[in-house]
Amino acid sequence: MPAILPTSEELAYCYTTANDALSEIARTYFMSGRLEDAQRLLGTALPLLEAREATLQQRLKLLHLYGQVLVVDHLLKRGDPNELLSICQQAMQAAEAIGDNQGIADMFSLLGQAYNFVTTVESLKRGESPNSTRAEGKYVEALNYQQQALQLREVLGDKRGMSESYFQIGLVYERWQEHDVAQEYYHKARLIADENGYMFEKTEPARHVAINALRLGNLDQALTLALEALKLREESGFRPYLPLDHLLVRDMYTLLGDDTNARLHERRAIELAEEMGLFTLVSSMPNLRNYVKGQ
Repeated sequence: MPAILPTSEELAYCYTTANDALSEIARTYFMSGRLEDAQRLLGTALPLLEAREATLQQRLKLLHLYGQVLVVDHLLKRGDPNELLSICQQAMQAAEAIGDNQGIADMFSLLGQAYNFVTTVESLKRGESPNSTRAEGKYVEALNYQQQALQLREVLGDKRGMSESYFQIGLVYERWQEHDVAQEYYHKARLIADENGYMFEKTEPARHVAINALRLGNLDQALTLALEALKLREESGFRPYLPLDHLLVRDMYTLLGDDTNARLHERRAIELAEEMGLFTLVSSMPNLRNYVKGQ
């Protein structure tokens, strides 16, 4: 007897189950620093969602995650930005097509991060500082996207998203060297994260407040804050940026004359980077010791 074929509804359920499983695997790869594995899986999975039983919402879920992976990959590896921007635009188109306001807000934020990092990486690849002035016009697109994300997230009551957007807006002002404004946004981001127990969202504000203390020459405070950021990162379980946190602590110890601890953290940064296949990460990062006021 011929086999009974599954109905369209049953196939749709299978797609939902498969999509959720693939998303979870890719997110695990991402969090653990297996960026190439995450990209390979997501790049393979997305074409499968072109069947009529698959939904645009399922596609948006994978596109959003793919964009997050590519944003981090671009900062750490400094590759071609075209795929990153293409995936982010596709994700926004999917969110708009289904009228998903949360998705639209998330894609505004993702596009803001993408344009921020693309601008930063372009400067670093030219051997220039990523910092500029507002008048130069750099980072304006990143700020505009992030402000739109924040407005939507405030309407939606998305506290985690608001914390993320406050931080990302602060990062633009830091790039413009408007440090007091940047610190205000970092404070807002951290306050929301602390009130709601958002471990990941606590980490970046802590790191950049440490960088500001370093810039001002408050080395003891900077070290305390950098160690806090490192601890928060470890607790959040997000490994790709861990080498950067160890390098920040290294720079603090070096400035304080503690070469033993400086070498320890540099060695740990190299080990972590190599475990994740980021073999040139440590050597390619700018030295934050040059940010100290007066140097």
